Amino acid sequence: MAQLPEPTAKRLQRPSWRDPRLLVGVVLVLLGTAVGARVVASADDTVPMYAASTAIRPGDHLTSDNLRRVDVQLGDQASRYLSARGVVPDDSYALRDIPEGELVPASAVGPRGTVAVQPVTVEVDANSARGLPANAVVDVWVSPRDSQSTQERYLDATLALQRVSVSPVTQDSGRFGAASSTMAVQIRVPRDKVAEVIAAVDKQSRFTLVPVPGQGTS
Repeated sequence: MAQLPEPTAKRLQRPSWRDPRLLVGVVLVLLGTAVGARVVASADDTVPMYAASTAIRPGDHLTSDNLRRVDVQLGDQASRYLSARGVVPDDSYALRDIPEGELVPASAVGPRGTVAVQPVTVEVDANSARGLPANAVVDVWVSPRDSQSTQERYLDATLALQRVSVSPVTQDSGRFGAASSTMAVQIRVPRDKVAEVIAAVDKQSRFTLVPVPGQGTS
């Protein structure tokens, strides 16, 4: 019976640097390292910006009381917002509404002289003002007093101001007791409407506040 040839073990060869599999592995390792480094670097690529710590209304003075610092990634959009790398200039006022928690747009900040509203203190119907939070947004209705009547009568109300912010004024309990039918508030009035509001006050008109839908009460 013929003897079968015995198999011989092949000697393992050390992989050469020319081996395509080795080159592919090296490329994958280098690529993974580069991507990981970029991810870590981008995670630290944040800039300090100011955000509203409370709802900010037109005419509000911007200070540490209504601003807070946040670190965010904005890329080439950073110039659109108020940087927190330095202190806010003293003459910085809100030119429009800035919701709580949102970054402060640079275009929404300006000196006091550029604010388009002025605060005017008036007495309004107490029932419509009681319970309103600071800087509530309301519509203001005005009922002219009936000059032909010897009694306290008012004509039909008309809408005088839309979507303006209002804050209750700290009152002297000696003058404005709990039983008072009016309450003093400060309304942010557009500059072109200030004269109209003052004229209504002089004529002893009645002011009624109607909260804009979505406004809470305190």
